[in-house]
Amino acid sequence: MHTLLLALLLSTETDAGPPMDAGPPKDAGPPKDAGAPKDAGAPMDTGLPMDTGLPMDAAPPVDAVPLMCVAPSMDAAPPANPLPDFAIARVRTQEPVVALTFDACATLKQDNGFDREVFDILKREQIAVTVFPTGRWIETHTAEAKELAAEAWIEFGNHSYSHAYMTRIPRRQAVEEVGRTEAIIAELGRRSVAFRPPAGAWSRSVVRLAATHHLPTVEWDVVSGDAGGHVAAEKMVATVLSTARPGSIIIFHINGRAPYTKDALPDIIRGLRAKGLGFATVLDLLHEPDAQPEPAQPSLLGYPPLHDSKRGPEKAKGIVDEHSPD
Repeated sequence: MHTLLLALLLSTETDAGPPMDAGPPKDAGPPKDAGAPKDAGAPMDTGLPMDTGLPMDAAPPVDAVPLMCVAPSMDAAPPANPLPDFAIARVRTQEPVVALTFDACATLKQDNGFDREVFDILKREQIAVTVFPTGRWIETHTAEAKELAAEAWIEFGNHSYSHAYMTRIPRRQAVEEVGRTEAIIAELGRRSVAFRPPAGAWSRSVVRLAATHHLPTVEWDVVSGDAGGHVAAEKMVATVLSTARPGSIIIFHINGRAPYTKDALPDIIRGLRAKGLGFATVLDLLHEPDAQPEPAQPSLLGYPPLHDSKRGPEKAKGIVDEHSPD
C-alpha cells in the first residue's frame, strides 16, 4: 500500500510542469555574458568610414547631377531633377511668364562697359532678371558687379571668363573658362544658376562641362537684336513682342555695346505686360511645376556661324565629340 502511494506522488510531480510565471519575460535579451555567435564573423567592409554620415548616393555621376543646385544665395539646396543633355532654348510652361536675360560681355582685349540706363530701368520696375557676365567683365567692372549682386531681383549666370567660343578651344582652357568665372562670381557672394556659352556655340561636351558645376546650359529663343547697335529700338520692340510667349528666354546685353536697349526696354516691358506676360528669372522658369526645357538649335560655330569666303563654313575645333550636334 505504501509502495503504491509513493509511486502515485512521484507521477503527479513529473506531469505538473513549471509554474506559469517560471519562464523569462517576453523582452528578455541574452544573458549579460552572452557573446556573439561563433559564426558571426566581422562586419562587411563598405569602404566608408564608420562615422561618415554620407548617404550612399551622396556623389552622383556627372550625367545625373541635379537640375539646379544653385541660387542667388550661397546656401541654396539643390532639387533632385537631372540636367538635360542639351542647351535649353526655352521652357514649355502654362505659366504666363518670360525670362529677361542680359549678357555682360568682356574679352581679354575688350573691357566693354556698363549700361547704367538699362540697370536703372530694371531697378525702377523691380523686374526679376538673369545677368550672364563673363569673369573678365566682373574683374574690369568690380563696382558695377557688386551693385548687381546687391539686388535680390537679379540672379547670376556664368558666361565664361573671356567670351571664348567654347567649341573652338582646348578642353583644358574650356574648363578654366567656366571654373574661373564661378570662383569670381562666388567672391560676390553669389552662385551661378546656369551657363550660357558665348555666341551660343555649344556641343554635348560643353553641356557636360557645365554639368560638372551643376549648371544647365541655357541659351534663348527670342533675340532682341540689341548687340552692336545694328537694330533700331522700334524694330527691337516689334521683334520681341511678336515672338515672346510663355516660357521664352529673351537675350539682351548690358555691357555698353547695345545703345538702343535703353530706348526699347520700357516699351518691351509695357508690351509684354499688355500681352498678359509677367517676368521670372531663369531659375524660376526652370522651377515651374510644369516646366519642360526645350533644346536650342545645335550650333558648333555659334550664331550666326563663322564663314570664310574661300573655305566656306569654318570647322569647329575644341571640346567637341563624335556625338556633338552639327
